[in-house]
Amino acid sequence: MSYHRILSGIVLCCCLIACTAFSYAGSFQQAVPPLDMERLRNDLSLVRGTAKTKTTWPREIRYSFTVYDFKTDRFLQEAKTLTLKKKPLRIIPHAVGIAEILWSICPRERLIAFNDLSADPDSSFIADRVREQGRIFKSKQTELVIGYQPDLVFTVFYSSADFKEKLKQAKIPSFDLGYFGTIESVKEQILLMGNIIGEEGNASALVRLIDRKIRELRAKLPPRVHPLRVLYYDEGGYVPGASSNFNSICAIIGAVNVGAEQGVKSWSQIDYETVLKWNPDVIIVPGRSKLKELLLSNRMLSHAQAIKSGSIHEVPGVYLRASSQYMLLSADFLAGIIYRQSR
Repeated sequence: MSYHRILSGIVLCCCLIACTAFSYAGSFQQAVPPLDMERLRNDLSLVRGTAKTKTTWPREIRYSFTVYDFKTDRFLQEAKTLTLKKKPLRIIPHAVGIAEILWSICPRERLIAFNDLSADPDSSFIADRVREQGRIFKSKQTELVIGYQPDLVFTVFYSSADFKEKLKQAKIPSFDLGYFGTIESVKEQILLMGNIIGEEGNASALVRLIDRKIRELRAKLPPRVHPLRVLYYDEGGYVPGASSNFNSICAIIGAVNVGAEQGVKSWSQIDYETVLKWNPDVIIVPGRSKLKELLLSNRMLSHAQAIKSGSIHEVPGVYLRASSQYMLLSADFLAGIIYRQSR
């Protein structure tokens, strides 16, 4: 299985576009999401809770480090301890999901630089604000990152080993958050990051907001006797499974991720015959691909339920790749698409 393809659903880099994520979304679908998208984005973008009355430094943080082993198709966990000598005031996130979380819970003057994917509206919900803030580096430009003199760099499991090693050699403090993709793992990482940067109150408030917005979204969904079965079909014929962000997005809105239903754990490649055999109610494909036209023109798939009912939809990539609190935006957007015929 292609490692690059597995990661593409999380960190796929596309060309920069001039429009924002929301105008981009509007060019694909006219469905009205259950929750107001702009208000939801604003709510998730700046959260302030009650600060701790006393914060002490240095501090020791115990946490569970999780990685996904693609060779064995399973999660590996390890108990670790982090010691911080002082409160980090010059922070750099090395991934979009981390940047989006920190944008919400961390005073923004402490975020001194962002990688280029965080400035790409096809990958990031805060791209416009990141470009305004400036200091953008490419993911492998370690020397540039070192030159910014951060006192903490957040990395993830797909940050390159070379990047991490160069930070270590330069004695730049870094913290590897490992794997996170489901909404539950995102909430765990929010709380962990809040503890690391000394913004525990904001982190807890964001987690509470996520839970509340999920309840509000579910309350607005149309009742159904049987949940809709949704298949996300990516380029190359790859579909996400139980450990993917897409599985959480489906669960939030009461839909079934067909990939997980059929036993896929992370990502798996399937052919058209398998698509027909699984026969989903709805098929989702990434925007700006040719997949919709290819699926519609295939004679074998003309018998598939989603094709016959006209339930194959293009979704902008930024919604499919969300791995932060903005997964709520993805769920809201997807609900607006798949339930519009139910109203």
